[in-house]
Amino acid sequence: MKRSMVELTVKIIKGNKYLYLRDRVKVNSKSLSVQTYVGRLEKVEPQDFSVKLLDLFSSRLTKYLDYRLEHSTLTVLDRNQATNLESLRYFYDLFEDLYPDESERYQDAMYVRYVQGTTAIEGNTITLREAQELLEHNISPAGKRMDEVYEVLNYITLRKYLSGYTGNITEAFIKKIHEILMNHILRDPGNYRNIQVGIASVDYQPPPAILVPDEIQNLIRWYRQNRKTLNPFELAILLHTKFEIIHPFVDGNGRVGRALMNFILERSGYPTLYLGREHRAAYLDALVRADDGEFAPIVETLYEFYQNQHGQIAQEVQQKLKDGGSKFRDDVADLLRQYVELKKNG
Repeated sequence: MKRSMVELTVKIIKGNKYLYLRDRVKVNSKSLSVQTYVGRLEKVEPQDFSVKLLDLFSSRLTKYLDYRLEHSTLTVLDRNQATNLESLRYFYDLFEDLYPDESERYQDAMYVRYVQGTTAIEGNTITLREAQELLEHNISPAGKRMDEVYEVLNYITLRKYLSGYTGNITEAFIKKIHEILMNHILRDPGNYRNIQVGIASVDYQPPPAILVPDEIQNLIRWYRQNRKTLNPFELAILLHTKFEIIHPFVDGNGRVGRALMNFILERSGYPTLYLGREHRAAYLDALVRADDGEFAPIVETLYEFYQNQHGQIAQEVQQKLKDGGSKFRDDVADLLRQYVELKKNG
């Protein structure tokens, strides 16, 4: 959803010339027209454009939200929660468009948090600062086991792999993620378990190993049936949850499941979700309830975490626009040039 060039248009009604701001907003595969009335050509003042440009941005958001909400289904979240998520997605994309350098720094910081959190939740003791040094500068922390170091380092390979991956979620893709994340940790990464396993600290027994291949195929079929219609956030959380219930590998299931979750979120234009030790108890409790067929708790729990992590993006971008950031001032200046040209031509 990149912003197109805002332009002034004139409508002549009964001999009078009326000015409109016109723009387009891309939603999914559609490009929808948006316009805002400015005033009669001869009565418009230069200072009107700042106010009207903000009105146009508001109209763009409204049209975007209406279309997105109309074209996805919800099974757990209510419309207000879905609106919050779609607003976050809108402003996250606008943030990248308006402030690419800041956006890149934000994404990098969130990725470090995600990597440190997703390994810490499994018992890794590398701190956030140590993970940053390891991921960004290849500086290994002192006093840590090599398997802990590899648990973090493997995410460099995963990020590179995913950045070049253009396919969708398949059995081979799931196994590849496991192979990358468990490299130097397991003897045969990428292969399903052939024994019965349990989930640490949780009273839950995954399906027998012999059923794992069929269960994964069922999961992929479910994903394909729902990926174009289900709300993307719900899709990401539910696929992750169903994957964890299957628990197809001897080890690394949590990390693979959370990688699949964030793959869907990023593919759908959302920032990543990170989970750490502070989330562990609520997260595992919600997963256990999902095994009993209660999927609402895991979706609602992760929704709250997500809003706490990224909710400030929308507020910050809106504030930057209201404060008249450089891109906003450039748009206003361009509109004034168009206005002067229209006045000159009568």
